Amino acid sequence: MNTSTSATQKLDSAAGVMQASKASRVRWSLMGIVMAIMAVTALNRLNLSIAGKVIEEQFSINTIAMGTVFSAFLWGYGLFQIPWGYVCDRIGPRRTLTAAMLCFAVGAGAMGLVPRLATMSGVSVLVGFRLVRFVTGVGEAAISSNVTRVIASWTSLRERGFASGLQVCGLGLGGTLTPIFIAWTMVHWGWRASFEICGVLAFLVVALWHFYATDWPEEHPDVNDAELQIIHPGSRKGDVGARSSHTGVPSVPWLKMLTSLSVWSLILGYGLQGYTFYVYYNWFYFYAVKVRGLGIMQAAIWTSAPFLAMALLSPVGGWFSDRVARVTDRRKGRIAAVWVGMGTSALLLYGGNHISVTVIALPMIALAAGFNMFAAANFWAACIDLAPSYSASLSALMNTMGSLGGVISSTVTAALAVHRGWGPALDVAVWITLGSGLLFTLVNANRSIQEQ
Repeated sequence: MNTSTSATQKLDSAAGVMQASKASRVRWSLMGIVMAIMAVTALNRLNLSIAGKVIEEQFSINTIAMGTVFSAFLWGYGLFQIPWGYVCDRIGPRRTLTAAMLCFAVGAGAMGLVPRLATMSGVSVLVGFRLVRFVTGVGEAAISSNVTRVIASWTSLRERGFASGLQVCGLGLGGTLTPIFIAWTMVHWGWRASFEICGVLAFLVVALWHFYATDWPEEHPDVNDAELQIIHPGSRKGDVGARSSHTGVPSVPWLKMLTSLSVWSLILGYGLQGYTFYVYYNWFYFYAVKVRGLGIMQAAIWTSAPFLAMALLSPVGGWFSDRVARVTDRRKGRIAAVWVGMGTSALLLYGGNHISVTVIALPMIALAAGFNMFAAANFWAACIDLAPSYSASLSALMNTMGSLGGVISSTVTAALAVHRGWGPALDVAVWITLGSGLLFTLVNANRSIQEQ
């Protein structure tokens, strides 16, 4: 009897040890919220691409003028990237993301009020749309760089590429659902209601983030010691002061960043990636309607395809990079993934552009967008590789260049489409895609900028 009791006690003790050593998975719950943030960010960025055609017709705005509305968002988005990233590196992502999401939630809800406010103030509706989209862009400017900082703080080195892929996946999921959601809402309740609902969803996500997230895993009450050893080996619960001390005193090493070949190759390559990304983001719906002759709902369904491809392929790109890095090194892993992504994207975009059969052409262009983001996940991971302690600032700098590429894309694509046709407009994007992949070759993800 005593022997049986002793054996039972040993089994219970062993079970308790196993339970205690089992790592919590709070970091993946937080990555789920990150995906929701990216999804609602995509919703509030892409909504105008779907509603834009109806707004054009209602207010007699031509395609080139609508391009300036798209560009207004990108100017706000581009100009405030670096300030938001710097603030994040100083005070942490929790408060910074909260403030930024509140900003773009207000901007999204205000779109429906523009016609009334324009009448009351005496400015044109076009100017009103530009101002509101600029404010929305200011809020969204913080998201990607701050999320990169979250990934840097909350994931291990071996998980970095995959986690960055999840970041881009959230963007793709938001883009997948947005065209159908906005088109359906416009058909039933009008375009103003679609923007108001976008604002409400943004407020819900910011509440979830604010009340669940912390800047560091050491601060979170649900993270156990086993999970901490995965993320930050040697760290302990509550050990936040030492880990976050760099946010209070040392400055971001801008000089080292701006004299690094890896950094310039990264940000210029991402600028070219931004050009092609915004071709898919802003103009795919217009292309489906005006060139391929699809109806509103049919075009909306097809417009979801590039974003579904992004959602599916971006985590694969990050995972692929991590796997290659384990058998070679981080530099080779990141470069291999970017080459595969950008090369395949360019081939698919060229083929889809020159095939007349719509049911073949549109899936090819959608897959081109997906492979573009297969590669893009590794640009974000490289920000953490090069500047682990200042990843928000570097990713903000990179995304600023991407936004500049988007501003140029919004205007140049519209001008080429109007004056030369959509074929040449997309061919330009093919060559720019290849240029992005080639520039990334010079990024050395094996060494941080402090070590260079």
